[in-house]
Amino acid sequence: MFPRLVNFVGALCLALTSQALGQAEKPKPAHDPPGQLFRHAPMPKATRSIVIPLGGIRFAFDTEQLRTHTVWHGELDLYGPQHAHAKRPFIAQPNGKLLWGNPPVIPWRTQPPSAASVPGGNRLTGRFTGTTIEGDRVSLHYELKAGDGERIAMRLTPSLGQRGVRRTLTLGACSQPLWFLANSFAEGESKREVHANGPEGVTIRVINIPMKYTEPIVTEKGAESVYDVREVLTDAEQFWVRVPPREQPVTIDIITRHDGEMEPEPEPSRLAKLGVVGQAEHKPSATPRNPHYQIEHLPLPPELELLITGMDWLEDGRLAVCTWPGEVYLLDGMLSGKGPVTFRRLAKGLNEPMGLLVRDGRLYVSQKQELTEIIFDEQDCRTEFNRLSADWGYSGHYNAFSYGPVLDRDGRFVLANAGHSGRWDMKFMGWGICLGDGGQMEGIASGLREPNGVGVFGPERDIFVTDNQGQWTAACKLNHLRPGEYFGHPSALPEPRERYRGRARFTPPAVWFPYTLARSVSGMAEVTDKRLGPFKGQLLVGDFQNALLVRVFLEKINGNYQGAVFPFLNGFRSGVNRLSYGPDGRLYVGGLQRTWASVAPEPSSLERVIFSGELPFSIRKVEAKRDGFLLTFTEPVKPSAIVPDNFDVSQFRYAYHANYGSPRYSQAGKKDSQTPIVVTGTTLSADRLELRLALAGWKAGHVTQVRCFDVMNESGEPLTHGTFHYTLNEIPGP
Repeated sequence: MFPRLVNFVGALCLALTSQALGQAEKPKPAHDPPGQLFRHAPMPKATRSIVIPLGGIRFAFDTEQLRTHTVWHGELDLYGPQHAHAKRPFIAQPNGKLLWGNPPVIPWRTQPPSAASVPGGNRLTGRFTGTTIEGDRVSLHYELKAGDGERIAMRLTPSLGQRGVRRTLTLGACSQPLWFLANSFAEGESKREVHANGPEGVTIRVINIPMKYTEPIVTEKGAESVYDVREVLTDAEQFWVRVPPREQPVTIDIITRHDGEMEPEPEPSRLAKLGVVGQAEHKPSATPRNPHYQIEHLPLPPELELLITGMDWLEDGRLAVCTWPGEVYLLDGMLSGKGPVTFRRLAKGLNEPMGLLVRDGRLYVSQKQELTEIIFDEQDCRTEFNRLSADWGYSGHYNAFSYGPVLDRDGRFVLANAGHSGRWDMKFMGWGICLGDGGQMEGIASGLREPNGVGVFGPERDIFVTDNQGQWTAACKLNHLRPGEYFGHPSALPEPRERYRGRARFTPPAVWFPYTLARSVSGMAEVTDKRLGPFKGQLLVGDFQNALLVRVFLEKINGNYQGAVFPFLNGFRSGVNRLSYGPDGRLYVGGLQRTWASVAPEPSSLERVIFSGELPFSIRKVEAKRDGFLLTFTEPVKPSAIVPDNFDVSQFRYAYHANYGSPRYSQAGKKDSQTPIVVTGTTLSADRLELRLALAGWKAGHVTQVRCFDVMNESGEPLTHGTFHYTLNEIPGP
């Protein structure tokens, strides 16, 4: 690697450390375990990198510039909460002896290189399409596009040879010659050997061309980004490979030799390999919570730390899960309740996936930097990782998550990107986006902060996202994702930043989650039948920090959603993160805990909620009427309990500001206060299942808190949950 680029790498690593951590002690990184086939790793020079271990060598490929950007002998340092419990802007750094690397330009040309043609002129463009695993061999796939529109398929398979790295390139048919910048070495470095083996007409040419390019350097301190643009001038010995025109695909080998012997990669343990990695006897334990619902703790092999970030079901009854450290598992044997539960590791090395969807036997995973399709052949040990889209900005920030995917009513993939610590120049930060027919992402709505839950609801398959309290986000909330909406968080918008900062109006959520109940909302699931109790058609929403579930009843008023939030169930062993309604009618709950606070005691968990069949005495529905609420109960109410004094009603609202969260404000604007609402009357239906609460003094645009006292069923049993919060965006008309 030429000296200036080496110095730049060192300076950038130092800048990242000092900018991100200040004077704090540098956290100890984690390292890839032996047996890792590849890893999506955001790196300082290429945030969408793929790193492949080759013995003791690490081979890093830039999927945006389609180049081998760094090769080194040593380890890959991994930072970030999921690895080292430390918040860092970039999670991956080379650690070891740098062997060589190439400048940040696409290395393919259609004309002989010269001072006039490098880096512009006849340079090709291209796009990365995916990764294939066959046994222990990893291949990278991409497509080049020439100026005349011709498309050339490429397959790159790196491997380790004697004292060097072999790159096997399979090129599709092409009507014109291609030139490939294989290596660039600076004057004064120890002599390296580069060889190209292939059919007749494949030649290698060594030239010396001054190459000038501009490279942006980005570091981050807190939520602010710091930019530095450097012009880099190289005068390096460049090795160019010429491939002649051909009508059939052609394969060439490029071998770059290094000085010294290469140490072998440590032998991985059996459990590190893909395949069946563990099993646990099906002896789940249950936590008694109430007579109606129990939390059953499912067995996990002791060698697995299953930090679940996505869950969905295959048609054969297996549960597919993805994990925060980047693994995908297939879990078999849970539904039967007999024999062992097996855990087959299907994939490793993904970049902090935060959601998984099964569609037609294929898995779709939302990584930080892309939406990925996973096609697996369990018999042939072959897996394809196809990039469906990477059409959004990605800086490598530890908090730059992409949540989803789900399918909208038109069958399009929908994702939600975090806006928290987003960069103004990054496309679709804080947006709900969908994959259009042309393969490009399209924006739906903006202003999201940390949308850690995406789901579909109702017969019209409306899209909802949960969002978490923070700056410009007064409390956790549930947003109905519709085209053109703005939900309030200043992340990135296609308009001037000054105007954006001063925007005073935003689309209200369908419901606010009061901070006293939920502090870090996560995944959601719709109750689709009566096997989970009397709440069919309602949403269950997880809360990470309090390790619980809440229940949400939604209704439409004038075409807009609003509704009530109830407590539902607590006592989970880890922070509740993902929910999945299983084919057995039970709710499966995936949990994790790492860096962010949770009251739960365990770092990971897989649990399910079992309904006893005994009807709970609860408020099933809350409907807003012109003069108050209509409450519907699950069983008849004792008439003597229905008096106005048994109901305490008040209203509050939140402030929209840059501060973290918001206190409650009364209707008059008094801080830390609520406005009492007068219950003027109660009316019970003849079947005693419906109660009309007449209210005076309530206003739209507020959250209405209702506390019920001494409301009992016929046998004298009180309400399971006697308090709810209704987000009153609109009051219905007559």
